[in-house]
Amino acid sequence: MAYIKARWGVSPRQMKFILVVCMLAIGIPVGAWASGSWSAAAMSVEFAVVGLGVGLVAIQWLVGPSMRKALAARGQPYEQSLTLRVTAEALVYDLADLTLTARWPCVTDLYQTRKYWVFLVQSSAMVLPRRFFTTPDAERDFIAEAASRMTEAARARSPDATRLVGG
Repeated sequence: MAYIKARWGVSPRQMKFILVVCMLAIGIPVGAWASGSWSAAAMSVEFAVVGLGVGLVAIQWLVGPSMRKALAARGQPYEQSLTLRVTAEALVYDLADLTLTARWPCVTDLYQTRKYWVFLVQSSAMVLPRRFFTTPDAERDFIAEAASRMTEAARARSPDATRLVGG
């Protein structure tokens, strides 16, 4: 979902940066006003920023194993096979026992992140890892085929795909 939010204008990294800037821009002056000392205020906000960073790292470190355990407790494997197929009528997303079918008119955007291609389908995401492609030509051919099936308006909202296929 972070990538969908990023498509709407603010990425997760930008949100974290804004949070840190606000902590500094607001925290230091308010701390200086409350304590009467700019240096004491700067030190306290700096420690808060360091604490925020350590907390984010700790959360990321803990989430992976806990998610694997939660899935295992439900009898689901952590890694599942994924297939994304382009057909004349629809985009078909097969993830283990789940199959999602999106007719082309409801595919609204196709954009690239550093590691993924993301198809937006009525505000939901079908995420295709870029590592699935063995060569840049295979990636370009797949994206060209998918983009050719999308509506004209969806292609207009998909500059990453247009740029990749050279059109």
